[in-house]
This record gives sequence, structure tokens and C-alpha cells, in this order.
Amino acid sequence: MTKYKNFGQSGFTLIEMMIALTLGLVIMLVIGTVFVSSSQTFRAQEDNARIQESGRFALEIIGRSIKQAGYADIPFTGFKVDFSGVPINGVDGGTGVPDTLIVQYDGVIGDSDCEGANVTAAGNIIQNYFNVDTANAVLRCKGEINVTPPIPGAAPSGIVLADNVEDLQILYGIDTAGDQSANQYVAAPADWNQVVTARICVLVRSDKTNIATGGNNYRDCNGAVAAVPADGRLRRAFTATFNLRNRINILP
Repeated sequence: MTKYKNFGQSGFTLIEMMIALTLGLVIMLVIGTVFVSSSQTFRAQEDNARIQESGRFALEIIGRSIKQAGYADIPFTGFKVDFSGVPINGVDGGTGVPDTLIVQYDGVIGDSDCEGANVTAAGNIIQNYFNVDTANAVLRCKGEINVTPPIPGAAPSGIVLADNVEDLQILYGIDTAGDQSANQYVAAPADWNQVVTARICVLVRSDKTNIATGGNNYRDCNGAVAAVPADGRLRRAFTATFNLRNRINILP
């Protein structure tokens, strides 16, 4: 005859349950901390990538115009020996105010200004007017194609080239020795015909706020160390120097 042993019912004690709940809460806290930290790191990396993209794009577009400044389209017929416009000009905004840059060069049929308008007739000058709309933190460019392009007013105008740009600062390299090499950099040249290079700086911020933490200071376009503002955005200054190729004709 088979005998069955009667087992009594058993379960968790109150202490065991409390320990299990505590361990569960600790694990959830660790998982939550790792998730928040990973999300913050991802946000910072993503915005750093966007800052890099905007900064490099802005310098590329501005630099391309500077390299073309003063280009003269010499025709096969007629009399023309040099560029008739003003290759480079600008306005120094002063302390804390973005500068503006004006570049002109002869337009060849098929060329376009910074707004995408095409040159349809010979003898026209392309003018690109770069400025920063501080109210919306965007870099703008106003293009003009004309025999004598008019200079836009002081207010920011033109299409948006890059978002989250807070500052545009320009130093012009002037040649006072006549050797076509910059020996001095100034914010407002007395003689624009002496300008042979332009040093461009754009200050770009992140799109998202509350990413930069305290102590993550940055250098602005003037080289000064600036503290992270209350918005907690990442910021970075991008600088590059470009030659006015059409003013450099001495061969090495």
C-alpha cells in the first residue's frame, strides 16, 4: 500500500518579502540611473555633431565667397582689365554685436548667388551679404545680381544658411608692405584695397537646452572664456582664415 506524505503549505515571510522588494527597488534605481545617463550622453553627442555640421557648413559657404572675391570675368572682346566692383567690405558690429560681410565678384552665366538666383546675362556682379539674425540665432545671406548691386540695410536679411548661429566675427588681414602677405589683422580696415585675407569666426550653439553642465566653459569668437549660460546649451566657436585669391598673384 502506497503511503503519501502530507506537506504543509509554505510561503514568503514578511522579512523575505521586504528584502525582495528592496532588492527590486535597488535594481530599478540602477537601471533608471544608467538609462538617464545614457540618454544625456546621447543628447550631448547628437548636439555636438549638429554643432560641428553647422559650423563647418557656415565656414564653407562664407569661405567660398571670400575666395571668389574680386574675380574679374575678362571678355574676349572689349576693354576690361580688372574687377569694377568692391571685392570685400563689411561692418564691424563692435563688442557683443555680430559683424556683417559683403563680398562681390563677376558673375559668369550659370553662376548663382547665395540665395540660388542664377546669372542670366554677362556684365553682372554677384554680391553675397552675410549677417546674423540674433533674435532667431541664424546665419543669413542676402544675394544680389546686378551691374551695381545695392547694399542691404542694417537689419538682417536673406535666406537662412545655418541655424543656432549666435555670432559672426571677422578680422581682415591687411598687407601694408606690398608683398601680398597679411602682416596685420584688424576689425575695420582703413583701406579695403589692402585686404588680402579674412579670418572668420562663427559661434554655434546646440539646439537642445540643459545639456551643458556647470564648469563646461567655452571660448567665444574673441578668445575669451565664457561661462555656460542659464539655458544650458553647448556652444563652440569655429574659426578659419581664407585668402582673397584674386589679390594674390605672386608665384612661389
